[in-house]
Amino acid sequence: MYIYEGHMGDLYTSDTELDYEERHCEQCGDTDWLIGYANTKEEAWKILKPITNIHGSGGWDYDYVQEFIKENWDK
Repeated sequence: MYIYEGHMGDLYTSDTELDYEERHCEQCGDTDWLIGYANTKEEAWKILKPITNIHGSGGWDYDYVQEFIKENWDK
């Protein structure tokens, strides 16, 4: 699954890579960003770990990222 960082402050996935028009918000002019692609929860964690707040390092909340991975890869 493709992992995206939404311009409204969330993470989401897509089975297909989204083009610019699908990621761009006409209302505010911001665009969502592709973070990477992962087939497994291990791959997802490898991609998301560097941008996850671990011990005050900054980034996405650790619990949020873990729940995001669980919801999308533990099906």
